[in-house]
Amino acid sequence: MRRGMPEVWGLVKPLVIYYVGYYVIRMIVGTLLAGGGMAFLMEDGGSIVNGIAMLGGCVALYPMIEEEREQQRREKRAKEDTGIKGRKSVLWYLGLIVFAVSSVVFFNTLVSLSGLLEQSSAYQEVVKRQYGVSLGMGLFLYAGISAVVEEGVFRFLLYNRLYRSSGRVAFGVVASAFLFGVYHGNIVQGIYAFIVGVLMALTYVCFNDFLAPVLFHGFGNAVIFLSNMIPEVYETVFSPVMFWGFGLITVAGSVFLIWEVKNDKMVEEADNFRAIP
Repeated sequence: MRRGMPEVWGLVKPLVIYYVGYYVIRMIVGTLLAGGGMAFLMEDGGSIVNGIAMLGGCVALYPMIEEEREQQRREKRAKEDTGIKGRKSVLWYLGLIVFAVSSVVFFNTLVSLSGLLEQSSAYQEVVKRQYGVSLGMGLFLYAGISAVVEEGVFRFLLYNRLYRSSGRVAFGVVASAFLFGVYHGNIVQGIYAFIVGVLMALTYVCFNDFLAPVLFHGFGNAVIFLSNMIPEVYETVFSPVMFWGFGLITVAGSVFLIWEVKNDKMVEEADNFRAIP
């Protein structure tokens, strides 16, 4: 079905507004640093500046976030009226963390084995900047700020808009993951981000809770960051035995997620059908 420009704009507006807010704050910070004779921090402290700019982009999205929250409150009330199940138990969230760690390590290993890392100069520049911060600051930026902001943009806003527009979970999952991959700006992170973006979107749908993809994203980033900063962690997490173990968990968890999402949607559609007078 062909879409008019107003509808397309409505779907991508969160990403555009986020980028505008991001670059405006980045320019302001750059100007302030240059005026104070600290322009070198734009490079040496690039990850910190990037984190500040990400928060600026999120602030620019605040009206849309509030609009989405109100929309979800209305949907939640409607689902409660039909008796659709609510929040998952704590054990589900613990299992999610195990699945998240397994998935990011497994797919990181596969991407590394592909040989793409050495061929992408853009990726090498990103790595140099990302790991140029202290351990505590890195965890705060990547397991905290990045996880919350990026999940807010790509799952909370973009996925929901794409899903409502098409009426299809698969479209929302794949399209939001594709945009998440493009957002990273290089082939290596793009492929990896698309894959884990699909899993995080499925997690969001399965749990019906924004906390779920944030936990997935945060713990995944934390494990990868710690592995690259601490050799002992890397040797343990990226050992051959762990690769196969994480691979089995990833496959089993992915199949279960898909089955659970499909089953939940079938139940929801059946309840909605029965609710029609």
